[in-house]
Amino acid sequence: MKIYNTKKDNQIKPSLVMLVYGEGGVGKTTFGSTAPKPILADCEGGAKYFGLRGISMDVAQIEKWSDMKDFLEVIKDYETIIIDPIGELMDKLKRFMINMGDSKLVQKDGSPTMAGWGWLKTMRDYLKVLRDSGKNVLIIAHLDERVDEDRIVKRPKVETKLSDEIVAMVDVVGYMTVINDEGNDKRIIIVDPSNDKYTAKDRTGQLGKIIEPDFTKIIAACSGTEKFAWSKEQKEKKEEKVEENQEEVTEESIESKIKKAKTKKS
Repeated sequence: MKIYNTKKDNQIKPSLVMLVYGEGGVGKTTFGSTAPKPILADCEGGAKYFGLRGISMDVAQIEKWSDMKDFLEVIKDYETIIIDPIGELMDKLKRFMINMGDSKLVQKDGSPTMAGWGWLKTMRDYLKVLRDSGKNVLIIAHLDERVDEDRIVKRPKVETKLSDEIVAMVDVVGYMTVINDEGNDKRIIIVDPSNDKYTAKDRTGQLGKIIEPDFTKIIAACSGTEKFAWSKEQKEKKEEKVEENQEEVTEESIESKIKKAKTKKS
C-alpha cells in the first residue's frame, strides 16, 4: 500500500478515464486516434477506413466477446485503451450469454431473465479492470435521447443501467457534436455538468464547458501539465479581460450552432 500527499506529491499524474458519446459519424472514433499510443478495441468496424484517410492506429478487431480476453493480454504495450462502441460490445456479451444456453440466464424466447440482466454486469467488472490498469481509457458510446418532462436529454446508449454505472465510474463524460461556427463545421465536446440537456461530468475540475476533441490535450489539461484556451482556469482569466470580447458560451448559442450544422449537412 502506498500513501501520498495530494499536494506535496503532485508530480504523480493519474491516468484519465473518459466516456464520450454522440451521433454516428460525428468523429468519435477519429477522436480516439488522438490519444497517446492507443490500442482500439474495434467492435463494429469504425476504423476500417482509417488507412485510406492516412490515420495510423493499432486496432484489435473484436468479433465476439471472448476476443476481449486476448485483448487484455496486449494492452500492456500501450498507453491508452479505447473501447468503440461500448453498446456493441455489450451486445456481444449478451450473445455470448445466450449461447451458453443457461436457462437461469435466458428465457425460451432468447431474452435475458432477471438473473441474466444481472449477469450482464460482467461488463462493469471488465471495465473496472481496464480502469485500474493504470492506462488511459476512452469509452465510446452512441447517442441515446430520452424525453424528460418537456425536454430531450442526451445520454450514452448502453443497455440496462450500466450507462449510469459507467458515468459514475469514469473521470470525464462528454457529448461530442458538430457546430456551425461562422460558416465552418467544427467538432466539439460539451463537458458541462450544469446543463440538464446532456449527461456530462468533469471530476478533474480542469475543463471548461466546451473542449477540443484531442484526447492527448485533454489528458494534459486534466493532469495539470498544460493549459489551453478551453481549460477552466484559462477560460476564467480570459473572461475577466474585457478587451478579449469573446462570445459567451451559452446553452442557447450552442444549440443554435448545432442546428445550423445539421441543417447544412442535410
